[in-house]
Amino acid sequence: MNYDIAIVGGGPAGAAAALSAKQLRPHWGVAVVEASRYDSWRAGETLSPGCQEILSGLGCWDRFRGAGFTESPGTRAVWGSCQPYDNEFLFSLRGNGWHVDRARFDALLCESARDAGAEMISGARCRDIQREAKGFRLGLRDSRDPAAASRTIRARFVIDASGRQASFASKCGARPQVDDRLIGVCGLLPASGIDASTLVEAQPDGWWYSSLVPESRVIVAWMSDADLVREQRLCDPTRWLARLDRSEHTRARVSGGLLESLRAWPAHSQRLDRVHGDGWVAAGDAATTYDPLSSLGILKALRAGKVASFVALDALEERDSAGRYEKLVAAEY
Repeated sequence: MNYDIAIVGGGPAGAAAALSAKQLRPHWGVAVVEASRYDSWRAGETLSPGCQEILSGLGCWDRFRGAGFTESPGTRAVWGSCQPYDNEFLFSLRGNGWHVDRARFDALLCESARDAGAEMISGARCRDIQREAKGFRLGLRDSRDPAAASRTIRARFVIDASGRQASFASKCGARPQVDDRLIGVCGLLPASGIDASTLVEAQPDGWWYSSLVPESRVIVAWMSDADLVREQRLCDPTRWLARLDRSEHTRARVSGGLLESLRAWPAHSQRLDRVHGDGWVAAGDAATTYDPLSSLGILKALRAGKVASFVALDALEERDSAGRYEKLVAAEY
């Protein structure tokens, strides 16, 4: 199959790029290649204020409101003092934030892109790429069964929205520049009460993050440098729970019950040494990732995907905006 734009990655950045591209040029062929089938847990569950504006612009705000996600009234920080500090969204001109089930949220965005006319290719990874006279040939394989028959698509332009691994850009020679060693070790626990605020609680060698998720559960993450987590063996559930018991405000948010699926995930800040090349551009976490304290993850991804669609449009219509895009990404980082 031949497309005008292929998007590698079906998270918020990839879906936003597809939605924006179909709005800009409805007759263009757009494909989104996503490794998952949106059937497993994903990190990142808070949408900061300002999401209504961009989701409305992408045409999926009504669908989002109908999905039953929980509004977030604000954030709370215990940092530099033993007393919590509340940042209430009530006084924000951009409205409340939201707690979302990321797998369901990402699937919702991609359903919106499919309804807009983009083709969604889920459960597939881009295993190899080959440059051609007018774009790229992408070899796709089943993400769960590498022995399954491969599929080939062609695209005049590629947007890499594959997350911090930047799978397409790395094949084109781009390299990440890493600025720290932050990781998160997180698990799901039964919630104590219905406090919908996001909480950050500092500790001497890291910090706790916690946020309400569906089914009266709370996601709790210990954030610290990778070497400290390794030395203290905090990927071990018993040690992780013991560290949680030494917190004050975070511990009070959880009730007794089984710890679900403790796992570690990278949270370091990084950026690619180049975020565009001949016929491609990187967007969202593929281009840059920020410290989670910025609270910009999902919203940044949505905006970056939309802007990346502008770069793709300009390139395919023989205008050059990639240099301006690179400067914007570097300035934001």
